[in-house]
Amino acid sequence: MSNLTYTFYHLPNKEPVGLCNKIVQGYLLKWSMKKCLRINYYAFNQEFKSDDINQFALDFFRDNNVANNLQASFNEFAGSNIARVQTESIPCTVTSMAFFDKLLDPNNGIVCFSGTGDDGIHAIHQCMEVCKNGIYISNKLKMMLFDDECEEYFLYNEDERAEFMFRLLQHFSIGGQWCQDDVVVEPYLDAIKYIYKDLLAVEKIPESGIQVSSKMYQVVAFDSNDTVLFPKEIKSPIPYSFAYLVVNPKSRTVALFFHNVGDKIYT
Repeated sequence: MSNLTYTFYHLPNKEPVGLCNKIVQGYLLKWSMKKCLRINYYAFNQEFKSDDINQFALDFFRDNNVANNLQASFNEFAGSNIARVQTESIPCTVTSMAFFDKLLDPNNGIVCFSGTGDDGIHAIHQCMEVCKNGIYISNKLKMMLFDDECEEYFLYNEDERAEFMFRLLQHFSIGGQWCQDDVVVEPYLDAIKYIYKDLLAVEKIPESGIQVSSKMYQVVAFDSNDTVLFPKEIKSPIPYSFAYLVVNPKSRTVALFFHNVGDKIYT
């Protein structure tokens, strides 16, 4: 582990083009995520090594430039109160939306297709409502995502379910506290396609094709009493709030992708 301290600089002129797309913003409004879902970009000062991730994440949240930037959208945040950061490496090897071909196949029972060609839509099969870990499930998509006791859950294996692209589908399906479920699957996949590009850098490897070069980590920051400080914790078993650090080692940049849910629709 490096003995040097990482320092960070906000990149205010770098914008998440996909997240800011008007179509995506319309989806986020319906899912009660608008103005709560953000991507901030930063540069950092030295070579990143994966073994350094815990120190990197701690330095990140304690950095004054990061703290001042986060306070603009989350006024309770204070980097000086961060005692430790829990990190989890998240696989993000998927480079094609073909990952969801199984989901879109009507033979798998999640959706049915109507229309022709690119003008067609995939309507999500509805089902009797059940509650699983606080999440109300009323369609086959949510059954596949969250109900490990149903047949649909096993459409994707455990390695596939660990992928960041799959996690994005889960996050958008949960949404915020006043989320309205979509009845077709296309809005979820459109949002994933746009935002995935905002976060991940790819490179062409000879004889191996396109590969993701970014490193992805889910992060949770705690104070000295082990209270969660970031992302904002609410009293609910449903994981509305989340945060990821996406590190691009070659350009020495990092994106903070987070969803902070408050007690009001846009706080």
